[in-house]
Amino acid sequence: MSGHANSADGDVLGRHREVPVIHQLLGILAASPALVNSGAIDMEDLVLTRIPTYAEPTPPTVSPYTQRIEEYVRSLGESLGLKETQGGRDRLEAGYGQFVAWTYPEASFRDLCLCAEWLFFTFILDDLHTLKVYDDPEVWAPVHRRLMGIINTGKDPAPARERTPFTEALTNLSIRTRERLSPALHRRLNRHLDLFFQGFTEESENRFRGTPPGIDSFTRTRRLSVGMEFGFDLVELSQRREVPESIYETGLFREIVEAASDVVAWQNDLHSIHLDDMRGDFHNVVIVMQHADGVTLQEAIASAVAKVQGRVADFLAAERQLWPFLKSRGVPPRTREDILKVTAGMRQWTNGCLHWYGNTTRYTIPTGSDESDQQHAHLQEMLPSQDHALRHSCG
Repeated sequence: MSGHANSADGDVLGRHREVPVIHQLLGILAASPALVNSGAIDMEDLVLTRIPTYAEPTPPTVSPYTQRIEEYVRSLGESLGLKETQGGRDRLEAGYGQFVAWTYPEASFRDLCLCAEWLFFTFILDDLHTLKVYDDPEVWAPVHRRLMGIINTGKDPAPARERTPFTEALTNLSIRTRERLSPALHRRLNRHLDLFFQGFTEESENRFRGTPPGIDSFTRTRRLSVGMEFGFDLVELSQRREVPESIYETGLFREIVEAASDVVAWQNDLHSIHLDDMRGDFHNVVIVMQHADGVTLQEAIASAVAKVQGRVADFLAAERQLWPFLKSRGVPPRTREDILKVTAGMRQWTNGCLHWYGNTTRYTIPTGSDESDQQHAHLQEMLPSQDHALRHSCG
């Protein structure tokens, strides 16, 4: 992108659009969840909600390696033992390879494999930490420390008896990632992974208290637990570009990253509200706003849609300021172009993710036998220090 292109695209970048995404609107679910769960109501017949997003890219680009990366992720999952249980086999059908094909379309196949492994592993950890045995800050803390020990050093500090195929794969991934990235981007990625795991701790603390957090507290925690700071770091990896640290830490670029993170987080909340409501997990912008404002679920959904629209507008406004801002700081033209391609990659990531939502089984309401903790029970064998976690939780 050139400086002229930034101005020429102003009209395109200045708009947002709404993308229809099939998802279970809570008006019906809240009124009669038993009918939905029993199958008496066809979920496809429920009212569609429209989730706001960026006008461009439309349609989002997709990687030429879509089929190949899907096969790679399935093979990875099988090597971790996921094929041994029905829950694991269901996970392999969710299309996580397709997910990275839509979110990192510019990556070489080698880099796409790195992105796929990071996202696949963090999806696993995201589901795992909500299991009752781990949903306790004191239980999660040693797991968090061990994960970061592996990620930071490329070595597993645990005794051999506590190592699993998952921790061995994470160790290997950490080594390959360090070899691929510059020291600065590697430090930043690891710092953001640490914050992602910290978000899990904060959500566990909120669940322990038993009441939804206020909207400001929720927003800060949700930015951590959505994991988009490291997800956007991988955009730089996938494009073979890097935002200089001196720019990344400026107020303007931080506004871009935070607005983009909020957009992805709240789009996800709108799409998965049916699951979060069913499970009683209030870490969802709709549920937090419903509780804080004392409104109906439908009114909270409308408010959440407006919040997403507002953050899309915030991102686009900051992105329009970026070229003149970089020029004023003496950033060379080629570096300016690279940075703007990274922010364009954030929009691509977001719109590609929405496309994936319409095609994945990840957010399907589980059947009766798979409800609550049982749905992710197949993941327990992967978690580091499983025996310690069980002993600690049983007191």
